[in-house]
Amino acid sequence: METARMNRTLVFTGSYAEADENGICVYSFDQDRGELQLLDQSSGIKNPTFLNVDTVRNRLYAIGEVSENGTKSGEVVTFEFDPSTGKLNQLHRTHGSSNSTCHIQRDPNDKYLIVSSYHGGRVSLIALDDHGVAAELLDEQYHEGHRVNADQQPRAHSAFFSPDEKYIFVQDLGLDKIIAYRINESDKKLEFHGETQLTPGSGPRHLAFHPNGKFAYVINELNSTVTVFRYISAEGRLEMLQTISTLPDDFKGESYCAEIAVSEDGRTVYGSNRGHDSIVVFSVDASSGELSPLQYNSTEGGHPRHFSLMPGGKFMIVANRDGNNLVLYKVDSDNGTLQFTGKTMKQSKPVCVKPAVFTV
Repeated sequence: METARMNRTLVFTGSYAEADENGICVYSFDQDRGELQLLDQSSGIKNPTFLNVDTVRNRLYAIGEVSENGTKSGEVVTFEFDPSTGKLNQLHRTHGSSNSTCHIQRDPNDKYLIVSSYHGGRVSLIALDDHGVAAELLDEQYHEGHRVNADQQPRAHSAFFSPDEKYIFVQDLGLDKIIAYRINESDKKLEFHGETQLTPGSGPRHLAFHPNGKFAYVINELNSTVTVFRYISAEGRLEMLQTISTLPDDFKGESYCAEIAVSEDGRTVYGSNRGHDSIVVFSVDASSGELSPLQYNSTEGGHPRHFSLMPGGKFMIVANRDGNNLVLYKVDSDNGTLQFTGKTMKQSKPVCVKPAVFTV
């Protein structure tokens, strides 16, 4: 008789940590009870602040910080994991950037990793071998040449692939630009495609595409806004449609944005505010893609650096760096608003939370 198989949800988290601390954690998530249970932890990496999960080959990729000749540079660490137990096994470490890094992305065909360096203003292309191991730094692009004036410093913060998988959009917070690349398969290099200028002082940080592939949403760290774009697929270009505040009108304090996400059904967009310490919930106009605020929900902890909607869209987990906790919310199926479940998990300085579903 064939053994019945079941779905298992794992949650991988990265954090600010010293090398001797457990900077990466793996949790199981009970979709019925809405609870996290710690399964495994891993130390040995300084500041594994962002992660990427391959659910096909059971690989976890983490960025890390190393010191070379007295300067900080970035590494990429490849783990394999067992979906049934959540146990991690480190496979390999490789040079990832000439400077410390802040974001890691995998291409849709599982051939490359894209690593962004905030302090170095660089974006790197790293090869994955046939076993899904980060093997070699192929190319590194520096954004110096894209500055409008000498006072600006390149600050590459994240990289995301377009829905048609042709382009990579890199958010440069220091240049107030989104710089687009293509991968030149012949030369194994990143090839400049174009750029989009945002409002000076906005600070684009992260991007999320709408499920219909027609719209993109960029959260701007420095002026606490979200900019809505139409994606012109034929040209690989972003066309600005709207910019809207992530904060309530009566808020007068200091606040900076971090993460952005779109619901699976495309009806809701979420963004995090650090300072106001909230998740803003926007409704999406189906025809125009434009946003209207619905809710500003407390994150029950300071500095919500990152959050993720759980697969299925019924829950959200928020990582509060200064609150040292992971906080769980229910998502209203009718309008996408959030309700705190009362459940939290202590973790030191979490700054990335990545859920994934496996059949075990």
